[in-house]
Amino acid sequence: MVLFSEHHYPGLFLLRSICLLLALVPLTAAAAPSPLPRSPRETRNLTALIKLVGDVKYFYPNRHTARLSWETVLVRSIPAVRRAPTDAALARTLDSLLRPLAPEVRIQVVPAAAPVPAAPLPAAPAYYFWEHHGLGLDKTGLPVVRVMMRLAGLPYASAIREEPKAVVDSLFPGGQHQYVAALTDSVRLVLPLVLTQTQYRQPLQRQQGRRVRRLMPSESSHQLATVMLTWNIVQHFYPYREVLAEAQWEAALPLALQQAANTTTQAELLQACRVLLARLPDRHVRMSPKTRTGLSIVPPPWALQLAWVEGQVVVRQSPQRLWPALAPGTVVTQVSGRPVAELLTQLEGTIPATSPVVARQLATEALLSELAAMAPTTNLTLQDSSRALYSYPLAFKTAKGSLYQLPPVREVAPGCFYLDAARLRYADFRRALPQLQAARALVVDIRQRPTYDLLRILPHFSPQPLLPDSTATPVLRQPNFYHATFRGAAARSQAPQLPLLPAPKAFLVGPHTYSYGETIAELVHRHQLGLLVGQPTGGTNGEMNFAAVGRAYLLSWTGRRVMHRGVGYQGTGIAPDILVTPTRQNIRLGQDAELARALELLQSAAPR
Repeated sequence: MVLFSEHHYPGLFLLRSICLLLALVPLTAAAAPSPLPRSPRETRNLTALIKLVGDVKYFYPNRHTARLSWETVLVRSIPAVRRAPTDAALARTLDSLLRPLAPEVRIQVVPAAAPVPAAPLPAAPAYYFWEHHGLGLDKTGLPVVRVMMRLAGLPYASAIREEPKAVVDSLFPGGQHQYVAALTDSVRLVLPLVLTQTQYRQPLQRQQGRRVRRLMPSESSHQLATVMLTWNIVQHFYPYREVLAEAQWEAALPLALQQAANTTTQAELLQACRVLLARLPDRHVRMSPKTRTGLSIVPPPWALQLAWVEGQVVVRQSPQRLWPALAPGTVVTQVSGRPVAELLTQLEGTIPATSPVVARQLATEALLSELAAMAPTTNLTLQDSSRALYSYPLAFKTAKGSLYQLPPVREVAPGCFYLDAARLRYADFRRALPQLQAARALVVDIRQRPTYDLLRILPHFSPQPLLPDSTATPVLRQPNFYHATFRGAAARSQAPQLPLLPAPKAFLVGPHTYSYGETIAELVHRHQLGLLVGQPTGGTNGEMNFAAVGRAYLLSWTGRRVMHRGVGYQGTGIAPDILVTPTRQNIRLGQDAELARALELLQSAAPR
């Protein structure tokens, strides 16, 4: 998130809480489903249905079509679509299913290169079309999320606009009032994007049968519908299109459909959806079971923490009550007789990350939550510094809690001060100013999400105005980001603040430096406020959006993109100026490797 403060946007803190709650919902530890055999014909048919439903749901501007239950549409359509033996039969099936729901839509069987005849608008006093500012739909059953997003000032909205022809012509240049898409190499969709008032108000045929209220993980059509709805939200509303292309989003569909069709429980279906979503290196992308309010209970923190170090799972920190068995530096080799590497391989396939190494790090950190979700205890096989192996029965309740935290501003070497940005408030900073003005060096830790007060502190570090990146909302009137524009206000310049702190500075960064933290890291890097020391940042920034999938799941993703003033970093992260990789020896000795290296660099450069 970029340049908002809790003072000016009181709902932003609450929205950040939603993000935290969603991030803390444990990933399932169910075994990844093996793909069912599926014929190329069936996969081809279902892929065509996915594309058709996404285009019509979000861009066909009939007021009755806009109110359809697309869960019901998909569940009723999937069996017939799966059985179509040829493209001609597929076209007839799709047309019979969609014509009652979108009367002006045309499904054609034509050669791939066949031209599409122009379709001038009929004369009418007004015309209707969809306009999405991000995705404002799919929020049913998320009352608290909707309130928090409104308080945070996030401008997501979807509506059918009514405008005269002159306005329509300006918004659809070249008379592009219809959208044409290849559903297969011989089946084509012709979708009118603009309707007259009569077409906009045209009633639909009454649909027989029971409405699907909630997608169930135990029914085949419901499983496939869950994947289809999830895929379409990202396809049409993910603003970093270059990242989506690199992820080969469309090519991911066949495997996702196969995996979903082979599930029998909610845990397995979520696993299949998370494997699909993990193709995007975006830490905002999450999927979890939807609760009544859209929120989830925050589990207590872990005093025992694991890390991936030197190719091993290592105890990074632990409460003294677990020593010496689980002292820092101890290696975990097995969990209940299973090699820990097997568990990590399973987990990392569901975690969005900028690289396999980062995915392995994040999977290691998530391991305890995974295990605790399955049983209250587990048996660990451990290895100490002498390489001796031993077993330890861990009760997870003994591993929870917070370790003692030191003050957010403290002197860590003579004249050198450490600022913990995750807990630093402006009042703390003001109290420490006399010491900081006389400091020889400052180290600011942004490896965890900083408080918003850091934006008030940074102007004390620079004699020049600071200009952060801004965010913008995609404005969409056609599927797949065709002719999309972006709308957003430029970020305000931050004037220098007295007193200025002249001491050399370093900023500690790592894979958890993302979203608002990455805004800070980019600002530091572009304005040369200090060295970035540590590991590459998380590669995720922008404002989050949320949607309910099938009234059963909560999906989050990056809905607004950063308009970069410097080099873009979405999906890759910002490389540190000084790369530091902690060792097992650092952990065993209680050393913060990144902090130690930053102090070494700053002390050698500081005036004596």
